[in-house]
Amino acid sequence: MVKGTGYSTVERLFYILQHLSNHEYATAGELADHCSTSTRTIYRDMRKLEELGVDWHREGRLGYKLIHKPIRQNGRLTREEWMALTLYPMLSEGITSGEHPFHLSYRSGLEKVMNYVQRGESDGALGERIRLHARPKDPSQINVMPAIIPAISDNRTIRVTYYSIHRDEKTERELDPYYLVPREGHLYVIAYCHLREVVRVFRLSRFEKVEQTGETFTIPRSFNIDDYLSRRWSIISDDTETDFKVKFDSVAARYVMEEDFHVETVREPQKDGSLVLKATVKSKEEFLRWIRSYGPRAEVLEPENVRTDLAQEYRRLYEMYDKKRAGSL
Repeated sequence: MVKGTGYSTVERLFYILQHLSNHEYATAGELADHCSTSTRTIYRDMRKLEELGVDWHREGRLGYKLIHKPIRQNGRLTREEWMALTLYPMLSEGITSGEHPFHLSYRSGLEKVMNYVQRGESDGALGERIRLHARPKDPSQINVMPAIIPAISDNRTIRVTYYSIHRDEKTERELDPYYLVPREGHLYVIAYCHLREVVRVFRLSRFEKVEQTGETFTIPRSFNIDDYLSRRWSIISDDTETDFKVKFDSVAARYVMEEDFHVETVREPQKDGSLVLKATVKSKEEFLRWIRSYGPRAEVLEPENVRTDLAQEYRRLYEMYDKKRAGSL
């Protein structure tokens, strides 16, 4: 579900079209919830989409069904150009290089945009000067992104070679890619795995080969991405939920207060400048990995068993470093 309120008409139309492209049917009520608006507004928006060339029909209680995508007019961006300008620079980098498979789409799309804005010619220099991130180029992502993004857009099953770091093995499997989700500097594909017959999380950098199949899929109406990701501190989910209560000293508190989290947290500033954070997560190990990054500036108050485990862990660390220090004297 899209969070927030006060969307403009253009934003709502985008979210409606995106939702209908990913689901076989959607009722006015579901679309209203998705866009944080009223069903009456959705009725008006659907009429507006029809005026813009979006072909849809309504089937009783099932709701709206998208038949055809909007008609593209001459001079507008093609799908490849739109992806090259918006998605690929953020996801795969290297698109300003002639070696990137979507470089030509990037150049032609950029020229259309610049011509529209400036009413003149453009060599694309401005677009190449705007660097959306500074991560090193990853050739493997450059190779897999042109297959994954269209597969998500068109609801097409992909055949992949995937490296599982937990099992230290490669597997061949078919996936229905539902969503692409960024977390902690990495990209993850939320997909239905035909091999395991369940929805799973796959890290993009571990795809070694991706190719589209001739099969298409529909995201089940019962699947909700927000519910699926709820309570996950980052992306990985444990079997059970854990209630945490952590105290940060006055130095760490300033940084914790400005962080954005993927789960709901309660942050309680203390009179001495410290901060108590409360959160319920289904990603215990990921949460503790984040806590460890603050070292002695973060103290787990609850649950007691985690506090005990951390105390033992830190004793082992002290003994390890103290032994090396003694040996160097």
